[in-house]
Amino acid sequence: MKRVLSVLLLLSLLALPALADPLPLLEDYTAEIAQPYDENDPSAGTFIYRCRYPHADDSSAGGSEINAFYEYLMNDTLDNYIPLLQDAYEGYDSSMIVTYTVTCNNDEYFSVLIRTDRDNPDLRLTTWEGHVFSRTKGSPGQTYTLPKVLGILSANENDEWLQNRQTEKANSVIREMVWDMIQDNPEGLDYGDVTEESLDYVFFPEENFYLDENGDPVFYLQPGDFFAEVPEGTGLFTFPIALEDILDEL
Repeated sequence: MKRVLSVLLLLSLLALPALADPLPLLEDYTAEIAQPYDENDPSAGTFIYRCRYPHADDSSAGGSEINAFYEYLMNDTLDNYIPLLQDAYEGYDSSMIVTYTVTCNNDEYFSVLIRTDRDNPDLRLTTWEGHVFSRTKGSPGQTYTLPKVLGILSANENDEWLQNRQTEKANSVIREMVWDMIQDNPEGLDYGDVTEESLDYVFFPEENFYLDENGDPVFYLQPGDFFAEVPEGTGLFTFPIALEDILDEL
């Protein structure tokens, strides 16, 4: 009996590292366009588009579901959005560069922060977008919603009324917590003329978040949400909140 228990204990210990393994990543999904509008006239402008998205190992938990999301995102952008940009800025130099940073990668979640830099005659702007995926409960081509991350909505819940109710419940609590953090402002950041009322119009917690390396939510606000002309050097405003602190308020 002792021998059997020892073998079972050894097997369980050997299994632990596998459970904690991060999602293996393969060579990035990439695309690049560098198209002069008139090859004989450099002054006619050039359109540049480059993107880089994560490419997961399909054989690992959650890999194929995550890949479906980025394959669709990249193809849809190339097929539908990029041609519109090319037409809109014909005759000018313009560019759109998309890169990413993995912010969380463990056996439960995979999270990415996408950065998009746009430069054209109308604007020069950097924006960010967070993506969160469950490796064990996710669906192909879909991110994992905030209420599900918080555990106030089951992974397979399809009731639209309940989904909206739990989303608004989480949004209300998190907006209050972020507003408190803006008011406290220990780092002395310049938030422009933001008010609690204006925050409601630009901050959507269910969309504006990613996960850190510990799996805790980090909420964010774009610099362009506060300034008509973003001061040089102003980056993404981030508000990390421990999962347990949010649950205490819900």
